[in-house]
Amino acid sequence: LSGLRYGGHTRVAPVIGRYDAYLSAEVAGGGKDSWSDPDLVLRIGASPTSKRLRKYLAATGADQYQVDPAGRWREAEFAATDLVVAEPSRLCARLSRLVGGGGGSPDWRAQWEEADRVAESIHSREADALDEATALGDEAATDDVDAGFHEGDALRAVAEALPDPATLFVSNSMPVRDLDRFVGPTTANVTALGNRGVSGIDGIVSGALGARAGTTDDVTLVLGDLALYHDSNGLLAVERCDADATVVTLNNDGGGIFHKLPIESFEPPFTESFKTPHGLDFEPLAALHGLEYERIDARPDALADRGESPTERADAVADEVAAAVSRAHEEPGSHLIEVDTDAEASHRTRERLAAAVDAAVHGDASDE
Repeated sequence: LSGLRYGGHTRVAPVIGRYDAYLSAEVAGGGKDSWSDPDLVLRIGASPTSKRLRKYLAATGADQYQVDPAGRWREAEFAATDLVVAEPSRLCARLSRLVGGGGGSPDWRAQWEEADRVAESIHSREADALDEATALGDEAATDDVDAGFHEGDALRAVAEALPDPATLFVSNSMPVRDLDRFVGPTTANVTALGNRGVSGIDGIVSGALGARAGTTDDVTLVLGDLALYHDSNGLLAVERCDADATVVTLNNDGGGIFHKLPIESFEPPFTESFKTPHGLDFEPLAALHGLEYERIDARPDALADRGESPTERADAVADEVAAAVSRAHEEPGSHLIEVDTDAEASHRTRERLAAAVDAAVHGDASDE
């Protein structure tokens, strides 16, 4: 959510945005022979969203300078070696003058740019990239990587459909993680915002509509079903404060992020105490608050007529999501777009794509 991956500077500066797809603690310290770690890390602001990036940086053993103007030690991994109390933009301007013209190592820079390109190709389901990943990787790990629509595809579709300029407010749990992994740098002027909230879901709607009150940009909010349900009264601000917005809710009927935990394998505790399905749809909520409503069913059982292959079906649904977002921004008033997804299927697809990216970027571990 730093905003550095959005804007015209991405035309000339190497902005790396898909690191969550190919970095991990196993890559660091020579874990992958072809990968070179940094010697020094300059980190500005809070700890990164990506757990994989945090673990990777900690495992490199590099000196890490954390820059925070308030002098707060915001360090999740306890891996920072130094705290620099400074205003970030002034510090970076001074540093750029000191290192200007140095150029650095072209090979080291190319390593990151190529990894990002490969990740983007696989996330986009480009046939050649998928074939290469399957050939390089473990067959069991990359099997059926030509998988269907998942929630990360929805974040990509929303981002690609945003007007320019735009404000994108993203909820916690899987939406912000999918933004971090699947939405790469773009020249569009996008302000990306978030709000941690209590337990990650409190006040998300209210925060987004509050942001709308402070900008002339079109505002798009992407959040999960539990976050929308928890702060549904926040939609009162649409009428009371004249805060028009486009709300995209990914409804996977409960706490989908918990499929990432080992408890997923234990029933009934997983469903009853972690996933907590509610069985709700949000069309009545849209009617209550005067929002235009559109529903897109992206669950696997509903996609049989959307194409011959999983990739074709995923592309068809992504196009529907993008078209719905575009219409919402072109038409007056506020809109609620409900995208019904399957949490477990989405997680399995993320895992297959992750294995494919790892194989394509780092090669088969058996060859090392």
